[in-house]
Amino acid sequence: MQIIRAAEKVFGRRGIDAASIREIAKEANINIAMISYYFGSKNKLVECLFSWRISVFNAELEQISKNPSISSFDKLREILKKFLDRILSNSEFHRIMVREYSKRDSILEVDHKVNDLKMKNLSYINEIIDKGFQDGEFKRKAPAEAVIMVVIGSTSYFILNEKTYLKLWGLSTHEEFSERIHEEYYPFLIDSLKAIIQYDEK
Repeated sequence: MQIIRAAEKVFGRRGIDAASIREIAKEANINIAMISYYFGSKNKLVECLFSWRISVFNAELEQISKNPSISSFDKLREILKKFLDRILSNSEFHRIMVREYSKRDSILEVDHKVNDLKMKNLSYINEIIDKGFQDGEFKRKAPAEAVIMVVIGSTSYFILNEKTYLKLWGLSTHEEFSERIHEEYYPFLIDSLKAIIQYDEK
């Protein structure tokens, strides 16, 4: 885990292609040979990083989606909060994932893992929306893709443009940026979520 966390920091700063095993070893304060011993190659280290982050997040979403004690809307709101917290608290990994997944020649195993993450996310959200619609809690059966694109996409946009908004808002740290998002923009995300599932033009 020490090596994986160090790799995440280096990949976040430099990108996967530009990062070297030497830099990761220096960040982890270990001998280079230790990385080869535990992972074999940089690509395998990347795969382990993605497996770790994705499995933890998927488990959290599954727990929310299967919770019988909260309403469908509260489940969606909790999932939205999880997405927001994950992206803001693990912004380095989010940038790594976006950069790697958008490449034409990305690591094949990473492609599979990210696709699996996205498909599971959509599945959990669709199940919740179906249940909410059947119970009459939601006015329309909106596709999970709409929730992802409008609500989650806007959060991702903020992270990928953090430098611009730090300057626009007169902030200097990521912590200040995260606090601003939570306090001032999270309510707008909830409003967007309500509009998607509650608006009925009929």
